[in-house]
Amino acid sequence: MTSPQPRRAWGEGWIAVPPDAPRPPSRGPAADRAFTANVLGTLALTVVDRVSLGAARATRHGANGPAALVTLLWYPDRPIAFLAARLRISHPGAVQLVDRLERDGLVERVPAADGRTKLLALTAVGEDAALAVLAARRDVLDRAVSALDDDQVLALADAAGAMLEALADTLLTSEFMCRMCDELACPDARCPVERAEPSPPHRRGSGYGVPARD
Repeated sequence: MTSPQPRRAWGEGWIAVPPDAPRPPSRGPAADRAFTANVLGTLALTVVDRVSLGAARATRHGANGPAALVTLLWYPDRPIAFLAARLRISHPGAVQLVDRLERDGLVERVPAADGRTKLLALTAVGEDAALAVLAARRDVLDRAVSALDDDQVLALADAAGAMLEALADTLLTSEFMCRMCDELACPDARCPVERAEPSPPHRRGSGYGVPARD
């Protein structure tokens, strides 16, 4: 194996660059795009890490637990199949997730109108936990956005919206993207994901966004 060669000083050491590592352009628009994409990736990971930590503290559940609570906050009385599709997990995985949330008193299974099936609903404790997840998420995002002035906020909204539209390739992908959203902050009329992959009429209120109010 060829030893990586140091490229430039960084802190107290050196960056070692493997021979096959892709080199981004050093100048020009392509270099700007590479730099911006890298900064965006770092920002995205930092936001995810901090939101995940806050959500875990609020619920004492990791992974899909907080997302399940937020989903059932906005869309109560849904079957397990809905939750599994929303979170893109298997039906057995969704059953196990609900079992854990139910044991902790956050979710309950309630009878459907037909009396034959069970639907999922948050308990009062579960609703408080879901709201705490959204508050923790909001705190992280508010801190990040506070570094911007009003014009920069609008520019960021446009840029982030364009990127979300580019990534919203199917309805299920779009619903998964929005599994932790503050639905009240993002009505359908403004939602970039809804613009990119509008839910059909029979799915309205079953996926993402909320109808615009007069």
